[in-house]
Amino acid sequence: MRGGRWFRVLGCLIVLGTSGCVGAVDRAEFEDQVRARGGGLVSSLPQEAIAALSRRTGDTDLEANLIILTPPNSTQFRLTLNDQPAQITRYLAGDEVLAARGPTVRLRVRPPDRSRQLDDYSFTLGALSAPRPVRVSATDDLDGEDFTVGEVPGLSRIEDIVDTALARSALSDGQVTVIVVSRFGREIRIVANVLSPRSETVAEFDRTGTFLRVQQV
Repeated sequence: MRGGRWFRVLGCLIVLGTSGCVGAVDRAEFEDQVRARGGGLVSSLPQEAIAALSRRTGDTDLEANLIILTPPNSTQFRLTLNDQPAQITRYLAGDEVLAARGPTVRLRVRPPDRSRQLDDYSFTLGALSAPRPVRVSATDDLDGEDFTVGEVPGLSRIEDIVDTALARSALSDGQVTVIVVSRFGREIRIVANVLSPRSETVAEFDRTGTFLRVQQV
């Protein structure tokens, strides 16, 4: 589903009440479409989050340690890559609550002119949270872990990434439960977790959104 119809569905996600969304699709069809397309994970979501955070901080090219996109009510996911970066492990070991009312972007960023600090932000339903300070160890290699958002053009291809992850995973009733953007050594990768009632896969993409591989976990 492309173009205007999908954006009507996304708009419906934001204003949906108990009676469904009038003038687009009925509630049952809407819920099926949202589940099938990653729970409202679309390119406008990270783009709006990054724009809001840039306005807040005055930083025109944000330096991120980690970017995570989750659909509504995403309460758990796993990333079990052999080369899982330390920054992902640290994030998952924290107390961040992933459940939210709508599609959400979570950004762990380095504030301008503070090279040894990180702040967490979340962006849901058009609202940017206040910063949450992150505990940084003396051994954390922020210079080696961080990247600028301008280095990840794949953030403008989220719909394609969701479609490709679902197709390549070939899981019946599979759903994209999370998309993670992180540095893996020297490479920046975009990773999509696909979960079904019987199996789970991880689909990997390069920083441009080009498919690399899929593996069962």
